[in-house]
Amino acid sequence: MRFTPEILRKHAQLLVDKETKKDRGILSVYLQGSLLYGSPLLGGAGDIDLVFIHSSPPENKHEIKRITPEIHFDIEHHDQLLYRRPRDLRADPWLGPAIRDAQPLYDPRHFFDYTQAGVRSNFSYPENIQDRTRPLLESARQFWLDRQISPPREAITELPAFMDALYKTLNAVALLTGPPLPTRRLGIQFPEIAADAGAPGLAVALIHLLGGVSITEGILQDWINHWDTTLTTLQEKASPVPLLAQRKTYYQAALEEILQSGKPAAALWPLLTTWTEAISAMPDQPQLHPAWKKAVTALGFTGKDYQVRLAAFDGFLDMCETLVLDE
Repeated sequence: MRFTPEILRKHAQLLVDKETKKDRGILSVYLQGSLLYGSPLLGGAGDIDLVFIHSSPPENKHEIKRITPEIHFDIEHHDQLLYRRPRDLRADPWLGPAIRDAQPLYDPRHFFDYTQAGVRSNFSYPENIQDRTRPLLESARQFWLDRQISPPREAITELPAFMDALYKTLNAVALLTGPPLPTRRLGIQFPEIAADAGAPGLAVALIHLLGGVSITEGILQDWINHWDTTLTTLQEKASPVPLLAQRKTYYQAALEEILQSGKPAAALWPLLTTWTEAISAMPDQPQLHPAWKKAVTALGFTGKDYQVRLAAFDGFLDMCETLVLDE
């Protein structure tokens, strides 16, 4: 079956109709994410991002529901209290853009309609853009400053913090012109976003910062094979199965598609972030660590090379701060 955006939206509405009939505590449901901007499929796999707003704190905050092995619902459950100050939400770098662009699928009491109106009010004013981007850059800068005072830790604990700081930096740029960057498509979309922001050189700088300049398609394919083994182990060993492991097909299809796209370096971000997350979740599986450690060493995230990487991050952050805070 060919899953067009229209068919996926119908699946979303059917699920919402079913769930709201079962649970009268659901106030509103809205669609967010890549389906709002086109097809969510990458490599034939994708998700439908939904948010359910409840009248009381939900027991389950996040869940995956499958349509097929390749396509699933990615569902967040929120307490209505999260939305009590709509105009404050427009300053949130994640919720603000999501609510602004969201499509309500269930809202009989106009709860979400009221919230969305408050978020959209003056959303694009320069001061409100600054409110969304400045905290991201400040957090990233604090990460770098902390490493000047205390030496970095082992890569298995340090790399997640580095990737988080870099992710915030990249999204500060992305928020100048649109929504935050999704993990799977970050390497694909960031060059266009950097160009729209008037700084196309940032895309090349990002590849250098990730250590991907000399990484070949063959090396990436070998790493993806080890990534596959790691995610499979995470599926088998962890109980309950983490969201990352439940989304293995979603990420694997994207990695393979990007690898064949002619721009294999764009696969580095989703590969490195998800592989590191999986390795970090399994300290009791040391047999999986050497391949990951070899990869991050090759990318310059261990030993003395990491000091060079931190210096490069400082320069990259400087460029992004100048671009974003001068807006």
